[in-house]
Amino acid sequence: MKRILPLFIIPFLLLLQTVRAEVVDRIAAIVNDEIITVIDLERYVHVEKYGEFVSVNEYFRNLVFRDKIDALIENILIKQQAKKLKIDVSPKEINNMINSIKKQYLITDEELREQLKRDKISYNDFVEGLRTNAIKNKVLAQVISSDIHLTEKDLKDYYDKRPDDFREETYRLKQIFVSGKSEDPHRKVLNIQARLKKGESFEALAKEFSEDPSAKDGGDIGMIKRDELVPAIREALNMLKPGNYTDIIETPYGLLILKLEEVIKGGTIPFEEVKERIHEKIIREESERRYQDYIKKLRRSSYIEVKI
Repeated sequence: MKRILPLFIIPFLLLLQTVRAEVVDRIAAIVNDEIITVIDLERYVHVEKYGEFVSVNEYFRNLVFRDKIDALIENILIKQQAKKLKIDVSPKEINNMINSIKKQYLITDEELREQLKRDKISYNDFVEGLRTNAIKNKVLAQVISSDIHLTEKDLKDYYDKRPDDFREETYRLKQIFVSGKSEDPHRKVLNIQARLKKGESFEALAKEFSEDPSAKDGGDIGMIKRDELVPAIREALNMLKPGNYTDIIETPYGLLILKLEEVIKGGTIPFEEVKERIHEKIIREESERRYQDYIKKLRRSSYIEVKI
């Protein structure tokens, strides 16, 4: 069970996409003993105008590109702190994150790599983005989260106020997937949707048109736990009864229509089984709130010179 998606692939991807370097490299900023060049900054920011990548000089006509340097400086400050604290991320942890992304968004490794190629992101940059995000989380956990204290009552109150978040539910799904690299994918999937509305078999149309390995099985991608899916897909499935299918769902990989075959409902997951998950979630949310204060302290104690 696998397949398509990243509505998310996460903030770092939006900032890590590579643009064409059309300028002579020069120093953009100095952060303690590290130098940021203009080419470094270009690689960090996804610069797109009317569907075409543009140069840093063109983008400097507004201030968006220049403003982005603050985010890159923050990343460098966090990495410098991680080095001082001897915090690192292992290859195994990176692999686990990649596998989790593929499972959560129903994508194959090939689909992931194809999308990165279309977005002009090297696989190494993608991995580095994951590493940066993981390092940030570890630094937050050590220097910020350790000061956040939660009682058993805090966790139980959170659990009691959100019962729907902790229900066991499994879906059996089928899908029709049209790759974004297809010729006129929107026209193609609209045609499929029109034929479905006329009563044609979902499974037959999946075999004829779906562009992923499940096509041979009539689009069957098996059983998926509800909490393994991203919110956008969960919301689309919430509206369905077994036997019905979703509207067209647009993703960075392409377009898909999901058919809900079966829902296996379970009871509410016992508090003891999700207590640790709730603890991590509250800590993460509170840490994010305190993050900006921490960054301000790092900036005040660092040498930072912006040259653009």
